[in-house]
Amino acid sequence: MSTDDQIQQALAALLSADEDGVPLDNELLAAKLGWDLHTTAACMEAMKDRSMIWGVRGSRKPGPWFSELEVTVQGKRFLRTSS
Repeated sequence: MSTDDQIQQALAALLSADEDGVPLDNELLAAKLGWDLHTTAACMEAMKDRSMIWGVRGSRKPGPWFSELEVTVQGKRFLRTSS
């Protein structure tokens, strides 16, 4: 699976959780997607580098670790154009 495919899956899951009023962190996102924590952290890093997500940074490992994740305008734009 490519990084863009992973990003698309993660952003869609984050948007869905946001609509349900259930903010996710790395662990909850990994469980929702069936990924391990290292894959999730790598995806978080790629999305953060591309300004697609916002979240409260935490110290848990593997990092980067975020809680209260939200999709930014750039993330929503990526989802629209990749669909």
